[in-house]
Amino acid sequence: MIVDALERVRAKLEYSTLATQFVGQRFTMRDLQTVYETVWGTTWDRANFRRKVLATPDFVHPIEGKTASNGSRGRHAQLYRAGSATTLHPPILRS
Repeated sequence: MIVDALERVRAKLEYSTLATQFVGQRFTMRDLQTVYETVWGTTWDRANFRRKVLATPDFVHPIEGKTASNGSRGRHAQLYRAGSATTLHPPILRS
């Protein structure tokens, strides 16, 4: 039963906005990517993942003026919030 449930979640991540339910109200692109990588057991190139997410209409929206420190030097990460979309078009497919 657990194996079937995990496969259902894996499949839903491809075409729905379910991944945003596993992060807080405000999240970084890396937080969202970690959800996909953990559930699918894969790794993504950060730039390609970001491009796919931002190309999907109303999936996520940047929170203007809000950033998160990652604990190291350099630029802080942009914060996002979930958009109003419920399905992803185009879908984000597993490798």
